[in-house]
Amino acid sequence: MSVKRRFGIRFKLLLVSLSLIAIPVAGYQFIREMETFLRDAQDHNLATTTQALALLVQDNPAFSEKDAGPDALYVHPYQPVIIDGYADDWQDILPLAQQFSSADGLAFQVLLRASPGYFHLLIHVITPPPRYAGGRIISYGRSNQVELFLVDDNGLSRSYLIAPRAPGTVITHRLNGDQPGPGDFRLQGEWQEIASGYNLEMRIPKRLMASGMSIRVMDGAGHKLATASMEDSHKAGRLIQPSHELKRIIANIDLPQSRIRITDDQGWVLTRSGNLEDTAPQSETAAPWLLRKIIDLILQHRAGDAPPIEENSVRLSGEPVISALQGKTATRRYRMPGSETLVIATTRPVFSDGKIRGAVMLEQTTGNILSLQNQAMQRLLVITFTLFVVVALALLGFASLLTSRIRRLHNQMEKTVAPDGRIIGEIQVSRSRDEIADLGQSFSSVLSRLQEYNRYLQAMASRLSHEFRTPLAIIRTSLENSSLVDDAKEKQAYLQRAQKGVDRLELILRQLQEATQLEKALEQVEVQPFDLCELLAFSLENYASIHPGLTFELQPCVACRISGSPELVHQALEKLLDNAVDFHQSGTPIAVRLVREQQQVFVCVSNQGPAIPPNMDLFQSMVSLREKRQEQPHLGLGLYLVKLIAEFHGGGTRMENRPDEKAVSFCFGLRLDAN
Repeated sequence: MSVKRRFGIRFKLLLVSLSLIAIPVAGYQFIREMETFLRDAQDHNLATTTQALALLVQDNPAFSEKDAGPDALYVHPYQPVIIDGYADDWQDILPLAQQFSSADGLAFQVLLRASPGYFHLLIHVITPPPRYAGGRIISYGRSNQVELFLVDDNGLSRSYLIAPRAPGTVITHRLNGDQPGPGDFRLQGEWQEIASGYNLEMRIPKRLMASGMSIRVMDGAGHKLATASMEDSHKAGRLIQPSHELKRIIANIDLPQSRIRITDDQGWVLTRSGNLEDTAPQSETAAPWLLRKIIDLILQHRAGDAPPIEENSVRLSGEPVISALQGKTATRRYRMPGSETLVIATTRPVFSDGKIRGAVMLEQTTGNILSLQNQAMQRLLVITFTLFVVVALALLGFASLLTSRIRRLHNQMEKTVAPDGRIIGEIQVSRSRDEIADLGQSFSSVLSRLQEYNRYLQAMASRLSHEFRTPLAIIRTSLENSSLVDDAKEKQAYLQRAQKGVDRLELILRQLQEATQLEKALEQVEVQPFDLCELLAFSLENYASIHPGLTFELQPCVACRISGSPELVHQALEKLLDNAVDFHQSGTPIAVRLVREQQQVFVCVSNQGPAIPPNMDLFQSMVSLREKRQEQPHLGLGLYLVKLIAEFHGGGTRMENRPDEKAVSFCFGLRLDAN
């Protein structure tokens, strides 16, 4: 009969193998904690380094200049420039152009470069098609014009007006109030129209604008836009130039994947060094695409919502520079544009004479941390996957082995037991020493006992049939004969014979009842200590008085204390003596002796007589060697009762042939007292 299974052993063992998930989970938590620890350590190192840099540059003259103001102009390092009115030579710094705009739509951008003797200026004005000056006289503000306010190295200020009549080379007029004067050919420039407006490219001697410059743009319709307040003719925006002294100080500071920027008190970058290398970790590039995607999905590096800090901005106006210029140390994390690399930016204020003169910002990527983390996660995933596959296959193979053995045991059980319950075979016990082998051994033992029980039932039926047949035949024939005769005397003889048959049936039933009653009585027997030697001597003396013609020998016996029931032990001894009397050879003695073996003492009764057949257990129920036809019925229950009594007292039974004495011996054991 097959049983419907919902989940088999293979499935359950595979579920057990899922406990291996605890390994990557624990590893993931460890990697996260490692990342937190490394980031904290990196934050601390950056803060310490930034503080050291701030102390190193605090007395530098670059911080002693006057306030640059928000409308200062930044001067970029020199690159060769051709004065042609086009921005081709400015492509490298076009994104860094300073923006100026007004509410009326006027806007322009400014870029400055410094060469050994000149400043190169590019002004890109965003406007509708420009209006050029007409006629011989130039009117201030009546066309698209650009006014330059310059302060030379002696502090002398000059105003210049550029008002071209057409694109091309421009003449720079010296202003006297608002009246253009003659041209100053020391200032050279080109004016070119472009789609969004026009470009003005100029070359100006350094000495003319060494102390500052302001720019005003006019569209000819009354709209003006300037870089600084030019109502005061002595007001000009300061020129911000990178500090070579600061550059020299930080040039020798070599920090991997780091960038240093130093600003003044308005956030203008005075110098910079280093760069943030956005290189993928080696382990990540070597890993397969799918593995990298899994790692990126698991290790979601969060940088918050902080926008990135511009890499080449000439003025830093956001956090964390603002906090540093307010006297606070600040840290900010952001993600590099177009990359998964995180950057930690730490700023500290620069103090001089008790005032905040600028800020130092140190940025460093978390590439090393990310590399270590990705390597650890990659190894963890590979090891976990390999371990999971190996363990899963091992468990699957082990489960298959177990199920095959269980299935084999199941099939053997199915074949061993017939549909009607008869035992028709036996189970082959496995040589393995495990629970399944023990289960097979137990099944084999159970089937063996069931087989013995079946034999017992068959023997009992056969023996009862045999024992009942004789008295029933006597009763039947006696009653039939008594009904056929008329003589009272003869009729009485037949009735007496029928009565003997009834008595024999009663004896058989009494023997069966005796075994049943003994099994029930064992559950209520009171145990008490007694001396076994005294009991044997007393029982043997009484039994000898019943059989005066027989010789009984009791071998020397010392005091032997046991706990049990004296009545049951006496009954077991009588059963063995009865068996010995029935089978002993006439004229030979019957011997009784005690044999001590470890924690048991055996009571053995020996007699000379027929040998015990091999492979026969006479202590089983309904097993007997007596002749079939006897005056008294024998159901083979006597030795079975001895076995029950011995097992009740914690012992066992045994029987053996003794060729040296030409005798047989039957013994039952009793457990000795621990004292």
